[in-house]
Amino acid sequence: MSAGFEVVLDDLKSMAKTFSDEATTYEARVPGFLPAAVDSGDGTLNEAMKGVLELLEILNHQVVRTIQTHSDKLAYARDSYERHDIDNRKLFDDLTQNLD
Repeated sequence: MSAGFEVVLDDLKSMAKTFSDEATTYEARVPGFLPAAVDSGDGTLNEAMKGVLELLEILNHQVVRTIQTHSDKLAYARDSYERHDIDNRKLFDDLTQNLD
């Protein structure tokens, strides 16, 4: 594997880990993002506010899933590049083996 290509693989691995770590961090902070429910004195308004808070919670968890998906894609890209590099190296070795 060439030195320049190896750096890219290490960078992809590092980015995947960073995304994964940040997804975990974000998920731990989701409860702090949501304000406490309040009683407005109007049952209909209370239900509407409750629905909005539930939607915010769902959206925050969707952000976590999206960040984790990016981590998974980066890890897959890194692994795929490495597999193809090994395959290409083996092919190169096989082709040049008979040149000696």
